[in-house]
Amino acid sequence: MMRCFRVTFILFVFLLLSVIQTSECETSTSGDYIIYMGAASSDESTGNDHHIELMSTMLKQSGKTPMHRYKHGFSGFAAHLSEDEARLMAEQPGVVSVFPDQMLPLHTTRSWDFLVQESYQRETHFTEMNSQQELDVAVGDTIIGFIDSGIWPESESFNDMHMRPVPDRWKGTCMRGKKTEPDAFRCNRKLIGARYYNSSFLLDPDYETPRDFLGHGTHVASIAAGRIISDASYYGLAGGIMRGGSPTSRIAMYRACSLLGCRGSSILAAFDDAIADRVDIISISMGLFIDNLLEDPLSIGSFHAVERGITVICSAGNLGPSSQSVVNAAPWMITVGASTIDRGFESNILLGGLDNIRLIKSATFLHTNTRQDNCKCCRNCAGNTMNRTIVEGKIVVCDNDYGNQAIQWKSEEVKRLGGTGVIVIDDESMDLSYIDPSFLVTIVKPVDGLEIMSYINSTREPIAMIMPTRSRTGHELAPSIPSFSSRGPYLLTRSILKPDIAAPGVNILASWLIGDLNAAPQGKEPPLVNIESGTSMSCPHVSGIAARLKSENPSWSPAAIRSAIMTTAVQITNTGSHITTETGDKATPYDFGAGQVTIFGPSSPGLVYETNQIDYLNFLCYVGFTYDQIRRISNRIPQGFACPEQSSKGDISDINYPSISVSNFNGEESRRVSRTVTNVASRLIGDEDTVYNVSINAPKGLRVRVIPRSLQFKNIGDTLRYQVIFSSSTSTLKEDAFGSITWSNGMHRVRSPFVVTSKADI
Repeated sequence: MMRCFRVTFILFVFLLLSVIQTSECETSTSGDYIIYMGAASSDESTGNDHHIELMSTMLKQSGKTPMHRYKHGFSGFAAHLSEDEARLMAEQPGVVSVFPDQMLPLHTTRSWDFLVQESYQRETHFTEMNSQQELDVAVGDTIIGFIDSGIWPESESFNDMHMRPVPDRWKGTCMRGKKTEPDAFRCNRKLIGARYYNSSFLLDPDYETPRDFLGHGTHVASIAAGRIISDASYYGLAGGIMRGGSPTSRIAMYRACSLLGCRGSSILAAFDDAIADRVDIISISMGLFIDNLLEDPLSIGSFHAVERGITVICSAGNLGPSSQSVVNAAPWMITVGASTIDRGFESNILLGGLDNIRLIKSATFLHTNTRQDNCKCCRNCAGNTMNRTIVEGKIVVCDNDYGNQAIQWKSEEVKRLGGTGVIVIDDESMDLSYIDPSFLVTIVKPVDGLEIMSYINSTREPIAMIMPTRSRTGHELAPSIPSFSSRGPYLLTRSILKPDIAAPGVNILASWLIGDLNAAPQGKEPPLVNIESGTSMSCPHVSGIAARLKSENPSWSPAAIRSAIMTTAVQITNTGSHITTETGDKATPYDFGAGQVTIFGPSSPGLVYETNQIDYLNFLCYVGFTYDQIRRISNRIPQGFACPEQSSKGDISDINYPSISVSNFNGEESRRVSRTVTNVASRLIGDEDTVYNVSINAPKGLRVRVIPRSLQFKNIGDTLRYQVIFSSSTSTLKEDAFGSITWSNGMHRVRSPFVVTSKADI
């Protein structure tokens, strides 16, 4: 038997070598590919060693070397292959998937103060147990790993003064890099680890460093875990105390991104190392629109991280407000959408000469001193449509019909032609700041745009002045959901609700790379901080809260942490009204998941939904993976596990998730889903049991019953099961129905949003 195996093995090697040596002649198409080989047999070795060694040897003999090899949390490697080689690799034993190494885009202070105030307003029973100081005190040694663009270690946000020694469990390293003066990059007791990853796509030796040349990684790391900095501001704007959500957490940076984006192979290498380094939280502010989980580096890497007890938080994407635009929506991830805070930036536009001034208020953001200019405006600001002689030296008024990204294109075109500023007329883009420190860009509502155009048409030589920007705090209706934040439902399946949660992501002040002249107004010193918007900024807000929870509750699983964050979310603004979208419409769970994250609520959720390994394995079954595929993906399959017979995506509704989503609901038959909750709160009154009663918020036309209506817990760790039955008096739902189920014992409110839709998965 063994002799036969060896003969077959040698023949296989010979055939594969022949193809590798000749395939480049057969096709001119080649590129970088990821060969994913499923689970590792342990944290230190791989169960696919013989296959990986074989393929690595064959690649070397054909003059190729794997760019990355994955061996800690999962198995596989990345290499430059032809299409024929990639096809042949996919057919080999032990290979789960082979897919192109794509580039993933990044999802590009006051926010924490706002969340604290919101917590005090909404969670009055916590006011005596928490104080403003609690946000700033040491809460433990949680290690947050950031897969991003690197970090600037000299930033004051990463000062390690008064911090305790690095935890013994940390197994990572601090790569100094090869950039000019590698000794200049140093880790400390705050920034305890740093790694970098380059691919064949980026061979610039000057970029072989963990140092951040984009600012993105430095920004998000300081939002989640930056130290407290007094009197921080961006040239006087957004002034105040700047802090991270978990100021005493440790930071480990995994630079997987370059100026061009983030390579999938590098992201997987970062996941692999972060798992081996023993981080507690992984924060990722990037994503890719992919409908195949086995071709998504973030889905693959996060699955194996969560298997090992690491909580993974991802940004939902900046593709909103389009429906089904949410990314990073696998159930083992925490998916974070964006919301606004109660701080805005306002400037005034003066129209006319000194003897005839009109005042226009605009919610915008400016970075330079303004001056009075004559203005002959052109409404069409698309590329190559304007005349330089007309634009030069003028403020140009532009319509905007193409979303937030188009504002950048318009401003760049006007700047290229010598214009001095841009006034954009756009109602939906006023929910964020447009930042160009070297150029004037201001956004006004259509009603103000009409007044501006009326003035322009009323005089032969219209003149205008854009006044300096000022901050307004506490006057803005907040939170709301900005236009850019990606929306549900999930493209892969409507039977799970995504995003999970919303967090501040608009106009967020945080640390920046040092010496960045591009972030400075002309003639000013480079800033130490910057203001950015995007779900990139929302994600680290939740990462900071998750880090605090992990410090307070070291035994909590990633699912318990997610549940605590989701079930304690709020759905109302600082004025008591329901959270709205950028259009003023009532926000739904497709916009913000469970709602706006809170600071103190997750620390005492009462009950949690433990989504366990079997739930995730069943999810893979339900979306169409076979048991053999799942067995290669995970080596932590419980004995006796098998994919349920005749299952479908609709069965995903039954995994034990903190929210509920039911698809393909025709109204003719009732739909029943089950949930299990675990008591994590001690008895509150003497030795009496803790009893939770249910309340239901259901829309008209949808009947919702919960059985039983009361849950009685005796001890911490007790679990109880309940069922939710959806029915309707009509044959079909005309539109998606939203509601919630809330369990309360008088002290804790455990809320789960639900959505019921007649639409089916594709």
